[in-house]
Amino acid sequence: MLVRYPFSDLSNSKVRPAVVVSSLRIFWLRLAFDRRIFHHLSCKGSFAGSKSHTSTNSAVVMINNLIALALSITIIGLVMGIVYQTVSRAADQRQYPPSGQLIDIGGFRLHFNCAGQGTPTVVMDAGGGAPSISWGLVPSEIAKFTRVCTYDRAGFGWSEPNLKAPRSSQQSVDELHKLLTKAKIEPPYILVGHSLGGANMRLYASQHPEDVVGLVLVDSVHEDQVTSEQWKHIGRELWFYQALRIASRIGLVRLIGETNLLPILEDLKKDLQKYPLVVQALFDTFKSHCYCPHYWATLSSERANIRKSFEQLREVTSLDDLPLIILSQGSKAPEVSDERVQRWAKLQEDLTRISLDSKRIVAEKSGHLIPLDQPELVVDVVKQLVEKV
Repeated sequence: MLVRYPFSDLSNSKVRPAVVVSSLRIFWLRLAFDRRIFHHLSCKGSFAGSKSHTSTNSAVVMINNLIALALSITIIGLVMGIVYQTVSRAADQRQYPPSGQLIDIGGFRLHFNCAGQGTPTVVMDAGGGAPSISWGLVPSEIAKFTRVCTYDRAGFGWSEPNLKAPRSSQQSVDELHKLLTKAKIEPPYILVGHSLGGANMRLYASQHPEDVVGLVLVDSVHEDQVTSEQWKHIGRELWFYQALRIASRIGLVRLIGETNLLPILEDLKKDLQKYPLVVQALFDTFKSHCYCPHYWATLSSERANIRKSFEQLREVTSLDDLPLIILSQGSKAPEVSDERVQRWAKLQEDLTRISLDSKRIVAEKSGHLIPLDQPELVVDVVKQLVEKV
């Protein structure tokens, strides 16, 4: 907003000398008065400024002290968390020792557990992010009529991590081949894979056909199953897994888990309540594995490389006449749409085309966790193949 100067109209008027002198006197008197007032206020202002400066210094000191206190508390908390995680991890290792042996395959060790006698040897690979104990009662039943071997992929269960390499299906196949060689488990093999483990076993069978005499895919993944919307969901999951990896380093995941506040574990615990007590008892062992930072780092890498795994799987166009049995879930969860169920059934049926000797069986009483829902069905189809070859 413009302000008009008070004397702006003087240049256009006739001004008398007496009026000018009178006006100058008033101007100088006012100027002198204003100078005295200004000096007085300046003195008071200097005093007030000194007080204000002191107050400001006090506030800065207080803020610095609060920051130092917060940093100290944070550092102490981090140190205590790391100590808590380290001590608790050592206790877990004593309380939940490996059920098999740890075999070095070149810089890291994989957990490998075999039982039973006979040939061919059944080799089993669990689902994504799952340890070998997720097979539940299946291995012990198979061991009654032939030798069966389960293992934990690197970073899961009791196996040591190998995060130098992307956790793709091809990487899992290469490591399993080294493991079987190091453990001196001679072929022939019948391969059994659940979910993502099914992709790994398909790839193994295609690359080592001379060693494999049978294949069982238990509700196996399909390379075309992930929709565009699900790819976005996987991307969001990766951030979550990375956050859990960091939190587990300072014992935060363990602390939340032990206070029953970690939804992932609580949902799993609830789901396990319907299974036999011997299966329910495996939960605490699995929980101890989830408290390790390398578990979440491995799971994140496995999910991040799932697209690469599917690309590797697309190269498996035919397994010739390899005996193949496909087990598919048949029980529909309430939250799953009919469209999704039908799409999954078509993908499962599509898997029968990769072998000239294949058949598909629907596990009517099972969801995705067929090894836990209907373990007898998995055992039965494995026995069929053992007898066939």
